Amino acid sequence: MSGVLPKFIDVERFAAKHERIEGVFTVTALDRLMQMAATPDGEVSFALAFFRDDQGRSRVTGAIQGSVMLTCQRCLQPVRHELAGSIELMALADESALSDLPGDIEPLLTEGQPVRLADLVEDEALLALPIVALHPQCLLPSHDKSGNEDGNPFAVLKRKE
Repeated sequence: MSGVLPKFIDVERFAAKHERIEGVFTVTALDRLMQMAATPDGEVSFALAFFRDDQGRSRVTGAIQGSVMLTCQRCLQPVRHELAGSIELMALADESALSDLPGDIEPLLTEGQPVRLADLVEDEALLALPIVALHPQCLLPSHDKSGNEDGNPFAVLKRKE
């Protein structure tokens, strides 16, 4: 599928037609991702394929990649984070079918309604974010296990005894 991206996708219909969608969303177009971003710079590109598996269940596979500026939690300066993730979803009309879901596939609860494309891509982008954003140079120093207490701020208390 090319041209303008659809705002909503009917996963069942797209799977029946073996549709493919590729596109790009800016960070500013993804509200929840924008709330976590340090700056509005960045984008998320995606490629999605819709199909029915051997049991006739609607599936979505694909990938996302891109970058987003986050706030380093050590120095509080912006840090660029590269996003990458694979997508393996199965459309479910309701939660009663969760028990039939294979272990390596995530559910996509559609409740029989079209799904907002931006939300689907944004969900995967949020899952690709780090738990804590840090610059490589801002990583915590390793602990000295040699017994050297020069770096220990409490060493002065031990010497006063």
